[in-house]
Amino acid sequence: MSLTPRERVLTALHHEEPDRVPLSLWGSWYGITDRLYFSVLETLGWAPVPPFRPARVHSVNYYDDRLLERLSVDVRHVDPGTIAAYSVLRPDETDAFGIEWETRGPYRSPSGHPLQQATVEQVHEHRFPTADELIDASRVLERVKAVRTMEHEYAIVGRAVASYGFFEMAQALRRPEQLLMDLALAPDIVSGLIGRLYDCYADLTERFLEVAGEYLDMIELPGDDFAGNTGPLISPDMFDQFFKEPYRKLISLIKTHSPHVKVVYHSDGAMAAFLPKLVDIGADVFHSVEPLAAWDLGKVKQQYGDRIAFMGGIDIRGALQGDVAGVEAEVKQRLHELGPGGGYILGPANHLQWDVPPQNLFALYEAAEKYGRYPLDI
Repeated sequence: MSLTPRERVLTALHHEEPDRVPLSLWGSWYGITDRLYFSVLETLGWAPVPPFRPARVHSVNYYDDRLLERLSVDVRHVDPGTIAAYSVLRPDETDAFGIEWETRGPYRSPSGHPLQQATVEQVHEHRFPTADELIDASRVLERVKAVRTMEHEYAIVGRAVASYGFFEMAQALRRPEQLLMDLALAPDIVSGLIGRLYDCYADLTERFLEVAGEYLDMIELPGDDFAGNTGPLISPDMFDQFFKEPYRKLISLIKTHSPHVKVVYHSDGAMAAFLPKLVDIGADVFHSVEPLAAWDLGKVKQQYGDRIAFMGGIDIRGALQGDVAGVEAEVKQRLHELGPGGGYILGPANHLQWDVPPQNLFALYEAAEKYGRYPLDI
């Protein structure tokens, strides 16, 4: 049985075993950083494509369909254009949310937090961007058409309308230390700020779906990191108090508008304490499934694998810096833990960094194709 890439992905998302484990790359949190991208192109003798983030203020600014085809990746992405739009600074050098940024090495980080000293009233008065400002329907549809006319039928994934979810964007607006204190000491400010962010993200998401929803198979929510390497960064109770309902509402909006679209929720870290909550709010897919000592991914799959699909799983910090044999061992391990029964789309747990040798990128996807065929024998 040989499936199209889209059929392969949809079968896995329905918690059934396709012909092989589907492969993903270059979404909102699992791309190729620019320095690695150029190294890979050098090995192939290719010229780069134009950046999809023209201002190139991110560590991931390129998206190359040629490379995805070379790696047999089963998904293609449609960008709403919002990230590129608000990465272009205003005359006062702030973005569309009023945040100032600075470059620290290869990364951009918030350096000016417009709501750090704000009252509840000032939070409600702060100007947030609108869909009319950020989403260019013609460019979205142009990308949809390009994907739909490719040689193969790919699963189409809508990229997130914002890089940061409610938790991380609130930190960028308020300042991380201040926001963390606010969770305990100023809950009215946190609730007001999350409410404003929900209205903004709902506006952007609804417009994106109006333009492209009928063509999408999945959509990525703005990402939040609620856990670190050893466990939660905030208590599960605080997640329930401030973040569970806004995310539930955003997912409900998506499913009401486009019932066929599967929702991808991202967080780094050991997220075992939050997975039942993600199931409760209606998330269909969880990324990044980061392989960490703090949790057992095989047990996570056994416990939740019939209720939520997993995407990612491949360690970017250890195995991919080693030799090809180590890359193959990493792929086999993740397939063994997450692949049985379907419900797994293999890919990096986060953006692939400059310290990944180009040959290991090819080794990763070659091994996934070789060892990821069902029935799994690993």
